[in-house]
Amino acid sequence: MKIKILHSLLFLGILAACGESKSEKPETSLSEQNLKFEVYDSLVVDYLGNLLLMDISPDGQNYLMIDQNTDTLFVIDPQGEIKHKYYRNGDDPEAIPGNRTGLGKFLDNQTILIPGSQGIATYEISGKLKKVFKPDFTGMSSLVIPFNQVHDASGQKIYIYLPGRYSDLGQQGLDFQKNSKRLEVLNLNSGEFESVTPFPKESKYSSETQEFGSLDFYTTFKIEGDSLFLFFRNEPKLFSYHLSDLEKPASVKSIPYPEFIERKVDDKPINGGFNMRDFFLGTNLSLFPTGDGDFLIQYLTGLTDEEANEVTSAAGTDFNKMFEDAEKYNGGGFALFDGSQLSPVIEKPEILGNLNKFISKDEIWFSLNFSEAENDYSVIYKTRLVSQ
Repeated sequence: MKIKILHSLLFLGILAACGESKSEKPETSLSEQNLKFEVYDSLVVDYLGNLLLMDISPDGQNYLMIDQNTDTLFVIDPQGEIKHKYYRNGDDPEAIPGNRTGLGKFLDNQTILIPGSQGIATYEISGKLKKVFKPDFTGMSSLVIPFNQVHDASGQKIYIYLPGRYSDLGQQGLDFQKNSKRLEVLNLNSGEFESVTPFPKESKYSSETQEFGSLDFYTTFKIEGDSLFLFFRNEPKLFSYHLSDLEKPASVKSIPYPEFIERKVDDKPINGGFNMRDFFLGTNLSLFPTGDGDFLIQYLTGLTDEEANEVTSAAGTDFNKMFEDAEKYNGGGFALFDGSQLSPVIEKPEILGNLNKFISKDEIWFSLNFSEAENDYSVIYKTRLVSQ
């Protein structure tokens, strides 16, 4: 009995000490936390090329990858062995509809979904075409980022950024801002597409007096549970929706970037297109809900007018040089956002390239930074977020 009492007193003493420690040393606020991506594992594939991870099957047994140079698709097992390899673009009889507009994704353990400019195609993991879904309009977009994720799934519904339904309104302009919607929802059972998510009234893009360029409101979104999170390319706000109501956001959060250059209100965009200055405005690049109320965000601060003029004038028509020179001025990176505070930019080892797959704060997959290493094999890195 004495031993039990001593143990109980010791346990209570530890709890009291922990309580005192916490009260004396408050938890560091997110805006003051220094975080980094820590590499702790990798997957090596015996293939000479620039492989990028697109998705991992729900059971973790298949990795969908793509060669960035040839657009060849690969299905890899957890040991790095190539199980399937195929090409599904161009004149291939089982090609995706139109040009590939984003990353492929596992719909389940045996089905892959790949978005195209004219619809969506589903495949068996072996590459055999299962079904093509096409909307009743012609897809069109002024900007295609084939290594971005432009769709997500929830149950038997696919949510996709597929511009084109409102082509009679053009691709931008006041009528477009007032009457168009940003996303399409495909019902896999019926095969029908439905337009959802108009510009929210809390967004500057709902303006009926100020016109913005189509590049400005390129849309990035992710689904987590019964919620959809969305932001536009050149607006520092995060819009949260319930999947049951995609007509208006349930909440809107301003993202407190230390610097984020927005289009000037008196700067009228080119009708139906964009100029090189548009590429160097502040940019929301990617968005990943972390499952605990936070968001991992990737952004660029953008260039001032003076910096943009210097870069574009020096490069002339050499676009590669233009973007390389812009990196000297363009700040930003990855940061954690909790709905009110933003962390400092997260430290990323130079060996890491693009973030390919976010599963949790303890499992974040990156491609190799090909400018930092040349290998006779392909490798992707498994990282986690840690405090420094």
